[in-house]
Amino acid sequence: MRTGVHAGRRRAADHHRPRGHVRRRLPRGPGGPVTRAETGPTTDVAALLADGRVALLEAVAQVDDLLRPGGARVLHLRLADGFTLDVLPDRGLDLGPAWWRGVPVAWRSPHRADPGPGAGWEERFLGGLLATCGPENIGPPTDGAGQHGSHHLTPATEVRWWREVTPTGVDVHVRGTVGYSTLYGTRLVVEREIVAGTGRARVEVRDEVRNDGDEPVGVPLLYHVNLGAPLLAPGSRLLLDGDPVTTTREPLPPGREPLTMPDPATGAPAVVAEHRGLPVAGGRSRAVLPGPGARVVVEWSGDTLPRLCTWAWPARGAWVLGVEPTNAPLFGPDRDEPHHGAPLLAPGQTWRTGVAVEVVAGPDDGPTD
Repeated sequence: MRTGVHAGRRRAADHHRPRGHVRRRLPRGPGGPVTRAETGPTTDVAALLADGRVALLEAVAQVDDLLRPGGARVLHLRLADGFTLDVLPDRGLDLGPAWWRGVPVAWRSPHRADPGPGAGWEERFLGGLLATCGPENIGPPTDGAGQHGSHHLTPATEVRWWREVTPTGVDVHVRGTVGYSTLYGTRLVVEREIVAGTGRARVEVRDEVRNDGDEPVGVPLLYHVNLGAPLLAPGSRLLLDGDPVTTTREPLPPGREPLTMPDPATGAPAVVAEHRGLPVAGGRSRAVLPGPGARVVVEWSGDTLPRLCTWAWPARGAWVLGVEPTNAPLFGPDRDEPHHGAPLLAPGQTWRTGVAVEVVAGPDDGPTD
């Protein structure tokens, strides 16, 4: 196995709908079903609703519309036998803290608070389950665009939420719009829908990215999924399907691998890598993180996000693994191409893309080396 820059091939709202408004339809979304045997003991929400043991949908799918200290708006979801997580309208409908059966899933940065406009992206980065990077830049700053772009720090508009009864329980949907524009030029719109439900610790982020401007524009997107302890443990290895080619941004420190977390160490550097050539099945790609008693599955639109970047930072007090599907280069010579290597979105054109995160209890059965 090579350990240089080329690490070789590896396997691996402003309002919500009235409480009485309930849609009933079959659940949809990417990914195959996860059986009850895989997820362990469950709460049969459909049965609770069918025989009248639950009077209100709030009893199994609670949504609290809150203002945190400092005025940030948060939609706090608590889902029976599913996720407890924060949806962040003031941060582009990204995902904040997330818990599963009392266990934290999302990494939290060392920052106690966002210092606000005027500080850099890194100084304002609070972590959370998902931070969306783009749509004008990902990676280091470029001419006219700051590090990782503006989506994560842009308030969503027209935010609304509702519940839907499904054959297996209740889904909560959150929708909103995030825009990026310049006065005389770019008009990009992201229509985002977030879906999470009872009976399954899974959250999906479904984006429609539209160019409302008059000219083609390069649109880099990166979904910065942040996983932390305790499901991320020393020795954890992110498992990838197929035989992707891995390239690291800098030469690997001695004893390090891009996809494996070593023991925490004071001052340990981050390893940033890109993995190309992951297989796409049914339009989807995935990565699996086996952990103590459960595994985290990150799944994304592989046809629109053909690259996967990872960020492994095992320093004491940091301890994070970023799983980052993207459509553009984060580093390397491809960034010297027009639009820094990002694909072009034509006037009036729409992309459908997104990412899902799921925690599955039970034995680890993801891809293996």
